[in-house]
Amino acid sequence: MKAIAIFFSILLVACTSKEDSLLLSESSLNVSIVGKWAPTYFTQTKNADGTFGEWHRINTFVALPVYEFTSDGQFLTDGKPAANCCFAGNKYSVAVNKISFTETKNCPEALCMACPSSWTISEIKGDTLILEECMARNKFVKTK
Repeated sequence: MKAIAIFFSILLVACTSKEDSLLLSESSLNVSIVGKWAPTYFTQTKNADGTFGEWHRINTFVALPVYEFTSDGQFLTDGKPAANCCFAGNKYSVAVNKISFTETKNCPEALCMACPSSWTISEIKGDTLILEECMARNKFVKTK
């Protein structure tokens, strides 16, 4: 009888610690995205079969915005609220590897590409972030 009680106690602790580690990994993803992310001007476009092509550098005369994810759930571009036509919203939340936006701006007269309302975090490692936005992956580096 004592052996059965010990077995169930160990089983209970093992299940609890596994759930706790899962919650920690999801919340650590949210914590690790907080900060300012500058574009590296490297992108991959999605092929017709759903795979991504080679990384290539974007050549543009217009500077791409710095993304900022604040700890209180605000999403900013170049230090300003990010919502504008055809773009993300002013607030964000992260669930596993998806970034969802709220407080979006509705622009019925704008012709926007049909893109998902959430972005995918393809990779976050050290100071590098790769986001899948619409039909492309873009690489960012964390700044101060």
